[in-house]
Amino acid sequence: MSRRTTRIASLITGVAVIGSLALTGCSNNPAAGAGGQSGAGGCSALKGKTIDLVIPYDAGGGYDILARVILPGLEKALDATVVPVNKPGAGGLLAINQLTAAPADGTQIAIVNGTGAAAAILAGADGPTFGFDDLSYIGRVAVDDLVVTTNANGDYQNWDDVVDSDGFKFGSTGRGSSDYIVANALIKAFDLKNSQVVVGFNGQSETDLALIQGNVDAIAGPLDSRRASIKSGETTGVLSFAEEAPADAPDAAVFSDLDLDEDAQGIIDGVKALTAFGRPLVAPAGVPDATLTCLQDALASAVEDADVLAQAEKMQREISYLSGEELKNDVVTSFDELSDDFIEVLKSSY
Repeated sequence: MSRRTTRIASLITGVAVIGSLALTGCSNNPAAGAGGQSGAGGCSALKGKTIDLVIPYDAGGGYDILARVILPGLEKALDATVVPVNKPGAGGLLAINQLTAAPADGTQIAIVNGTGAAAAILAGADGPTFGFDDLSYIGRVAVDDLVVTTNANGDYQNWDDVVDSDGFKFGSTGRGSSDYIVANALIKAFDLKNSQVVVGFNGQSETDLALIQGNVDAIAGPLDSRRASIKSGETTGVLSFAEEAPADAPDAAVFSDLDLDEDAQGIIDGVKALTAFGRPLVAPAGVPDATLTCLQDALASAVEDADVLAQAEKMQREISYLSGEELKNDVVTSFDELSDDFIEVLKSSY
């Protein structure tokens, strides 16, 4: 069973250090350097154009907030108008299905639930009509730091309590969602006896309420969605997929402290590989090289723009940038080495 544990871990936890970048392939002045203090850039293919930034979820959610945080930085770097377009449906896949059929001229881009899209493709699920080669990779904006939370007043106050349980219940919004996949992976990796994933909750707030009320024992999902209930003292973080326990859940167990056999490690590495895909910006396959380079460099400039960083901090959204080339050549290629056990976990999650 072949895996890249070290590389995958570095992709998840490392925030790329971005140097001062010039917009190669551009015909105008360079974009802002560190801090975004210089004038607007742009490229001949996109300058003055209107670019749709498709958001595959409703307004007001995490993806919508993140897209609108980086949008002004993209506009500044491209010297173009970037318009947010919300297209919810099919768990975020509908908009990407439509994007891959759009003109590959750089005027239609999207922020993607990369973890969910990758899982659906690898599982052979019915939702996506596209594959990894049907996308042009602009770059990753953020990753979802995964954490398992339990009721702060319940029977499971640490990960050992969970492992020793009999009949443990994870809450989930539904099959194929990240909280379902992660919970299913943990049940398999740790052989949690008589455990199940309870579905049917309409969104993260309902799942959180079920946990607080004691109707389920835990939720496995993004820390961003769990942070409020942890800070309120209603839930406790007992397991983190990060290399170190996050500040919001300092007592959470991490995998480097756990004794996993080879099969279990393969499953956990699979979760980490999908997580490394994170929340990327993509365009349809076939975008001309010069145009794609402009989009890639614009994102690199946007994520170090002082105004963008200030807004990200205000909205409590952590940017974890990875270039389009790294995303394509490192993260996507790592999917070829996922363990058979993890692929089975994915297939059983749909």
